[in-house]
Amino acid sequence: MTLSFPPITLPGDLKVGEAIGYPGGYDFASNGAVMQCRYTDWLLPHPVSASLSVVNAAATGMTFNANGLSMPVYATPYPGVGFAMMAGDPSQPLRVITHTGTTLVDTKHNKPTAWTLQGRVYLVATGPIASGPISASTVGRYVLSNVNIEGPGHASINFGDTVILPPQKPTCRVSTPSISMPLGQVPSRDFKDIGSHAGSVSRNITLDCGGGNGGILDVWITVTDQTEPGNRSDQLSLTRTSTARGVALQLLNGAQLISYGPDSSGVGNPNQWQVGSTANGTLTITLTSRYVKTASTIKPGTANGLASFTLSYR
Repeated sequence: MTLSFPPITLPGDLKVGEAIGYPGGYDFASNGAVMQCRYTDWLLPHPVSASLSVVNAAATGMTFNANGLSMPVYATPYPGVGFAMMAGDPSQPLRVITHTGTTLVDTKHNKPTAWTLQGRVYLVATGPIASGPISASTVGRYVLSNVNIEGPGHASINFGDTVILPPQKPTCRVSTPSISMPLGQVPSRDFKDIGSHAGSVSRNITLDCGGGNGGILDVWITVTDQTEPGNRSDQLSLTRTSTARGVALQLLNGAQLISYGPDSSGVGNPNQWQVGSTANGTLTITLTSRYVKTASTIKPGTANGLASFTLSYR
């Protein structure tokens, strides 16, 4: 009998001792008889018992409680993932299954009998869990006592292959695809030496993020000078229609000057920087614009700049 688990996505807030995957556990049942007795009728009723035990799994010392039962948790070959099992004959209540064996049916009969089985398995977090595949394994052995048995003499309970997936990260949508940062009129006397700055205005780029299940999304950004796309400095070029001279624009995130890079979301893009990390919710990127003096003499006039931003999600 093989238990098939669908792919399991880990929640981001999973704690040791909690169920992994479906919190109500995974049911299993024999399709017909799990074992079949074939013999000539006995003249007198004969005592026969059926039992199920956990095999090939070490006890973790933990217990898992469900349906009023306290079940020992056993390790799987996959680090951080354990399991607990309850089972029974369909005519009997479910019972805790241990490595020492649990009697499910103890009866007398004198005719051939089909033995059936049903149960439930809980996957349990026993420690840190990394995403990846879980290989198939045999975890239970069903046996009959006091009868002559052909073949292997038992029926096996197996876990099928499955995969552990990392917590689902959110996806983000930019709700402010374009922002305007008017600095207004700034007198040239407000500048001192070359490199001094004047004027200031701040605006926010806002990301709305959702659809995650405990995962954290890292957000990176590259700002590109649209007038001089090859610009890799921290000074934004004036547009070609600007008439002022001796000044440039600067963008800051907090106190950090922003340098410009190619219009690309690729990992390691020049002058790409991390905005932060986010779960479901709103992520705000605050940018501040200002003028910077680039020459000893400033020629008054219009001084506009144009930049684009490209986001990268990891």
